[in-house]
Amino acid sequence: MSELNITQQILEDSNELLLKVEVPQDRVDAELRKLAKKLGRKVRIPGFRPGKAPANIIIARLGRDYLIQEVAEDMAEDVFKEAIETIDEDKIVPGAYLRHIEHDPLTYEFVVPLKPEVDPGDYRAIRVPIEPVDEADVLKLVDEELHHLLERNKVWQPVERPVQYGDLVTMSIKMTVDGETEIEQDEWEFIPDDDDPTLSPEFDAAIVGMKPGEKKTFTIDFPEDDGSPWAGKTAEFEVEVKGVKAEELPELTDELVAENTEFETVDAFKDAVEKGAREHLQSEAERKFESELLEKLKEGATIRYAPATLAREIEELEKEREDIYKAYGFESTQQLLDLQGKTIEEYRKELEPDARSRLEERLLLDAIAEREQFEVSDYEMEQYLRDAGLEPEQTDSLIEELKKNEGYRAFIRQLILRKKAFELLEAIAKGEDVPEPGQHPVMEAPAVEEVKEVEPEEGEEVEEAEEAEETEEASEEEE
Repeated sequence: MSELNITQQILEDSNELLLKVEVPQDRVDAELRKLAKKLGRKVRIPGFRPGKAPANIIIARLGRDYLIQEVAEDMAEDVFKEAIETIDEDKIVPGAYLRHIEHDPLTYEFVVPLKPEVDPGDYRAIRVPIEPVDEADVLKLVDEELHHLLERNKVWQPVERPVQYGDLVTMSIKMTVDGETEIEQDEWEFIPDDDDPTLSPEFDAAIVGMKPGEKKTFTIDFPEDDGSPWAGKTAEFEVEVKGVKAEELPELTDELVAENTEFETVDAFKDAVEKGAREHLQSEAERKFESELLEKLKEGATIRYAPATLAREIEELEKEREDIYKAYGFESTQQLLDLQGKTIEEYRKELEPDARSRLEERLLLDAIAEREQFEVSDYEMEQYLRDAGLEPEQTDSLIEELKKNEGYRAFIRQLILRKKAFELLEAIAKGEDVPEPGQHPVMEAPAVEEVKEVEPEEGEEVEEAEEAEETEEASEEEE
């Protein structure tokens, strides 16, 4: 039993345990004397040979306050190990730190993160409606996809009318700025665009309304903040419209579909597009359902965890994101942050909402799995790996690891428990009947059926005997 004087205080706001640990004075004095003797070998004390001066003389010479500070730092780790052994390890999680030290008497304040406290609330009362796919939305997506196909195959046809935005205009142009010719072309093509103008909004507007064969002279003042080489200057234009073409979409035919898609007919293409659109909208509805379900679960739950628990989750998320960045050619997250001009602290702050969300979701699913008394069989764990879509060799290797590695078994078991908890939540939210806690079925390996020997029918034994005799005779003739 430790001789330390330990007091505990739960910090409710942060879900942490404050340990105040006072070290007995005789133990502090012993450590002081030990440190003084050690330092005495290096310090010259008048009247004494090196290392022979009494501890009290060395302490007086070097200063008690200085030595106490050294002793406190040296003892901190050992004192913490002794203090933490007095706490039930099932109640705490990693992430403890030293908050403060008092020297007289020597007292440490350690902050120890407590295991998260989770109450999922009345999750069996949650109901979330699933919005059916709106057929009007399906048709809208189909029409958009058909239009995209036609847009990709559009053609420009000459028209005898004034220029409109979106037309393809062929023109001669001469642009002069400060007496210098900046642009001069006879067959210059451009498309007037009121959202993304060519030279300036005024230029595109000046061309719109002109007819084929029409000439025009005009000036444009480029603003100071224009960003072009002529910012703050006046340009003179001499233009002549030589031709105007408008977009013409082709007719949707079997030939067009066959040339541009994997389908042979318009009907087949439409059916595939409609199926894809419906699946897309259905997936969106399911994602919305899951999001609303988790939000309602969190609203009715109580979750308390220490800052260190969230910090570890942010660290895990940071590692996962770094693997993605490396796949895109970055050496590290820091390299990406340097390009973005961000600090690592700013980046981790950005990760915090996602880390907090997934941490709380996992904690809730774990709490529900425990309350529902879910069990996981060996068969379910093996089947989970087989359904992961890995290569057969990799799957077999993981199943072998499952049999001999308890840590890996616990990891896979936890994943399955969370999966079961979420599937239960989905069924509850949809209003389906579900088993009571402790009554949930567990999948076991199907029984192997015994292979029964088939008795030969009458006459078969004679035929088999004759075949055997014929085979034997043929073999003797060959010899």
